[in-house]
This record gives sequence, C-alpha cells and structure tokens, in this order.
Amino acid sequence: MSANDVIKLNDAVMDSWNRHDTKKFLTYCDENIVWKDLASPEPMKGKQAAENFFNMWSTAFPDFTLKIINQVATDDKIAVELEFTGTNTGPLKMGDQPAIPATNRKITNKGCYFGKVKNGTFTEVSTYPDLAGMMVSLGLQEAAHAEH
Repeated sequence: MSANDVIKLNDAVMDSWNRHDTKKFLTYCDENIVWKDLASPEPMKGKQAAENFFNMWSTAFPDFTLKIINQVATDDKIAVELEFTGTNTGPLKMGDQPAIPATNRKITNKGCYFGKVKNGTFTEVSTYPDLAGMMVSLGLQEAAHAEH
C-alpha cells in the first residue's frame, strides 16, 4: 500500500466510527488485530476485542464524533492526533476497572493513535486517549494546578 492508501483506509475507519457502524469498522480490522489501549493493562486481541472496544465507546458516548487534527502516514503505518466529542449518557468501562456511571456531561477531548497496516487492514493499533483530561471534563477528577 502507498501512504495515500493508508490514509484512505484510515479515513474509512474514522467514517465507520462517526457513523457508529461496528460491522463496517470490523471489515478494516485483521482477524488477529492486536489493540493496545492506555486504559487496558493487557493488549486486546482479535476482532471480538476490537468490537468490544468500539462498543465500549459507543455505549458511553452514543453521540460521539471523531475529528482528525493531524496525521502522518507511511506505506504501512499511520499516526493520528484526533479530537473526540460526545455526551456521556451510558456507563464507561475502561480496561479492567469498574464501570463509571453516566455523568450526562458533554465533553471534548483529544488523543492519538498509531496503527500498523498489512494487506488492506489494520493489524495493530495503539490508542492514547487523554484519560486525565476526560476524567476532569466528566467531573470525576479535579484539575491539578501547579504551584509556583
């Protein structure tokens, strides 16, 4: 694949997330995809794990949208900075932690991810959401202020 092909694939993935189309999203994932997320102590493996990750976000934020801020691609990798907006109207289950009840707060948050591509599908994804910023936006944590 060329870097442009990788960008087009990523655009299709982003579109499937923004349409909340789990089935379409899974067509872009390799059968043995490995998904590493900052909130999960162990890598998630396989399409079922990718589907569970997708559903976790769409359950917690049924109206979420993703917007690409920056991206860099090669013929088999992509790095993306994104902005996430959504209203937390469902439970949020991250990693092996207990579910966080809905706060009904609308948030805007940023994060990034890195993906590896082979034969037209993502084989590995590493996601780095701004968890501390999200917890502050949800009202679950106070913002830390540096003292001078």
